[in-house]
Amino acid sequence: MHNKTYLVAFCFFLFATSIVSAVDKTAFNELVTVMDSAKILETPIFSPKTWEKASKAFEKANKEVQQQKKQKNIDKAVSEAREYVENAIRATEVGKLSLQEYLEVRQKANDAKARSLVPALYAKEEVQFIQATEKVESGNVKNALKEAQKASPLFLTAEMEAIRKDVLGKADRLIEKSLADDASKYALSTLDKANTARKKANTIISRDRYNRKEAKVEADRAAYEARHASNIALSVRSLNRNDQAWEKLMLIYEIQMNRVGKEINLETLPFDNGPLAAADTLIMYIKNLQSENVNLNSQMADLSGNVTTELQGLLAQFNEFSNENNPINLSKTISTHIATLLTENKSLNEQVQSSQSQLATLESEHGDVADQLAIRVAREEKFKKAKQMLNPSEGEVLFNSANDIVLRLSGLSFDINKSDIKDNHMSLLEKIKTTIQMFPDALIRVEGHTDDNGEASRNVLLSEKRALAVMQYLRQSLLISASKISSVGYGADHPVASNQTNDGRAKNRRIDIILMR
Repeated sequence: MHNKTYLVAFCFFLFATSIVSAVDKTAFNELVTVMDSAKILETPIFSPKTWEKASKAFEKANKEVQQQKKQKNIDKAVSEAREYVENAIRATEVGKLSLQEYLEVRQKANDAKARSLVPALYAKEEVQFIQATEKVESGNVKNALKEAQKASPLFLTAEMEAIRKDVLGKADRLIEKSLADDASKYALSTLDKANTARKKANTIISRDRYNRKEAKVEADRAAYEARHASNIALSVRSLNRNDQAWEKLMLIYEIQMNRVGKEINLETLPFDNGPLAAADTLIMYIKNLQSENVNLNSQMADLSGNVTTELQGLLAQFNEFSNENNPINLSKTISTHIATLLTENKSLNEQVQSSQSQLATLESEHGDVADQLAIRVAREEKFKKAKQMLNPSEGEVLFNSANDIVLRLSGLSFDINKSDIKDNHMSLLEKIKTTIQMFPDALIRVEGHTDDNGEASRNVLLSEKRALAVMQYLRQSLLISASKISSVGYGADHPVASNQTNDGRAKNRRIDIILMR
């Protein structure tokens, strides 16, 4: 009896201790959401000094939470960080309003993908722009406008260079390759065409940077001629001769082949893939024409025979018989029976209309199937991309029986009887966030699983806590609506390997993220 009383008292002590040590993270989680929203508003750019203070205060609050300090200390740290970030957001609004006339050129540079296409140039201009935002933040709007004015032409330059690289990048790479293939030595004329087309494209962009369509035509021509020059140079080099006459000889043949191509509506033959490809294109087209001609002749013969037979049959219906095989002469013979033929023609027209209606229905059904197939192909491509992102030590990506995508994260481990996410798993979680963003319409279910060691009820509770921790992290970092994400713990009820081995148990201790269609 005494031992039983002692055991009850000890359990009550453990329960009370767990209540005292529990940390309320509600305010901290709200702070994380506000921080993420501030980043979307580009607060680090428009309010850099206050954002730096907010970041330091956030790190302090996060440390307090991780170390499970006293609740009042945590609340104080969170409140301080929240105040800084809200001040930074307000300063951002002021900064955007003060620098409004300079935001358009910056946005155009971003729209042109200058950040990724010309990163060094964009970074230089962003530094200049931040000097302006810092002055707005400190209240020196007059000098801020001067700094922003300096940044404006830099952003225009970044936009221009990004557009130029986007339109001319492929042509420039192929021209560079043709030079490496000694086109300047063995295919100079063709290389000159590539450079001339490239120069035209550059001139078009320089004159009107938004005239991409016209510039793209010249850029594509430059890319074609650059590939063409590479093929010619490689062919001539294989002859071990430094003689431009070989290029001229090849071009003569190509001119003649192009003449043939133009007669059959082929404006340009694929000489950039070599002479065999150009010849094969001509041969294939001619064979198709020959095949079509044979089919047409056969159809004409069948049609003529059928028409003659039909006309003779019509004459027979009118008790008129003729051995005439010429359809024209037969048609003249039955001209007196035109009224009957008009009636039959009306019936045929109705049949044609019915067939056209059926054909339209079939085409519509085909379009629906094609759309579904396109969606399926796009989903499978995303699945392949997601599968490539994870290495075997982190987990795997697979389909379940319902054709939902499963991110099986055996590498997302937790300490024994713990549900806290470790810092060293941030890189894996970033991959998971990227994968989830690839499927924006999916409903998300985070599942926790354990091995069969320990009591079943404790395993279920532990798996629920772990799944909840991962769900809350994803929801906060990706701003996911509560209606689109859920968590559940299954304990050891759904093993994917044997629990009789260490390796099998390790695989069973996992987090599964289900992306449901």
